[in-house]
Amino acid sequence: MTHKTSFDSEASDVSDVEEEIIETKAQSSDQNFQDISLIKVISKILTSVIEEKKKLPNYKKVIKSQTKMVFSSNNIPKISIEDYLTRIQKYTKVEKSTLIISLIYIDRICAKKLTLTYFNVHRIIFSAILISIKYNEDIYYKNKYYAEIAGVNIKELEILEHSFVDLLEFKLFVADHTYEKYRTYLDDYESGDK
Repeated sequence: MTHKTSFDSEASDVSDVEEEIIETKAQSSDQNFQDISLIKVISKILTSVIEEKKKLPNYKKVIKSQTKMVFSSNNIPKISIEDYLTRIQKYTKVEKSTLIISLIYIDRICAKKLTLTYFNVHRIIFSAILISIKYNEDIYYKNKYYAEIAGVNIKELEILEHSFVDLLEFKLFVADHTYEKYRTYLDDYESGDK
């Protein structure tokens, strides 16, 4: 794979070893998660949160105050939230449970420390999923592979990872009742009950 420096880049060839890992993960992931309905739901939820935040009278101040954070881009990435999540799922074969945990993590940091915007959502999504994969899954790749998927260099990926865990105050555990609450919410949202 060649190094990519933007979020809207496409990952190219992967090594034979990485292909084997992808196949192993696909076979062992919960229910061999290939359908993108959860990705669509998460994308809609994150987009609606950002659109609501845009209505706040101090929204421009919020964006300006967050520009120095590691998650903020100078420009809004060209790739949509849904396409970005689809890309991550395609190349990581992330488990459904991991996606749900990553949404819980995003919710936790947004409740206290940060406002989602189109300038930061891609890096926040990737950081949340990366931390969730490493916490929740038995098999995961080296950071070099994840950096190429995210479109950042390894050093930046490590900064994003550390910063995200720091915002979570290193509290990665998700209680069963919390997980079930989010899973039910996502299922209801998907079926149109929300």
